[in-house]
Amino acid sequence: LHCTCHHGHGCIVKDKASASDHGIMTDRGINVVPFLEFIGLPESIVNILKNSQSGNALTAYAMYKIATPARYTVTLGGTSISVKYLRKYGYFSTPPPVKDYIQDRMEETKERITGKMEETRGKISEKMEETKDLITEKIQETQEKFSFRKKKDE
Repeated sequence: LHCTCHHGHGCIVKDKASASDHGIMTDRGINVVPFLEFIGLPESIVNILKNSQSGNALTAYAMYKIATPARYTVTLGGTSISVKYLRKYGYFSTPPPVKDYIQDRMEETKERITGKMEETRGKISEKMEETKDLITEKIQETQEKFSFRKKKDE
């Protein structure tokens, strides 16, 4: 069996166990063709399995593929039930409601952006003040030069 953790919420037995179950059934001589006909599998597929020279391997693979939706249903349903049970008895914490979680993240982001905007606004104001002071200084220097020339010319 191959076992993997599903997002840290317990252990789910994967496809290898299911495939080997189907292989064991066909090896033991269980004739699955009537069952496949009963569930309404297309005749073209059933005939491939009936007349196949590949024997049990192809039949086991077909059964494995046919059972896939049921395996997924059991996995999803079983996981949901397991998580509810484990939360009920305190093994898993209950996540915050999604709406509240998103709202909190949006507020945090808004605060960060507002802070950055104010910081940027302060830097721009500071640079504008410095530029204004430089321009004022240059204007005064220019005025002094011209007024000095005027006095010389008089």
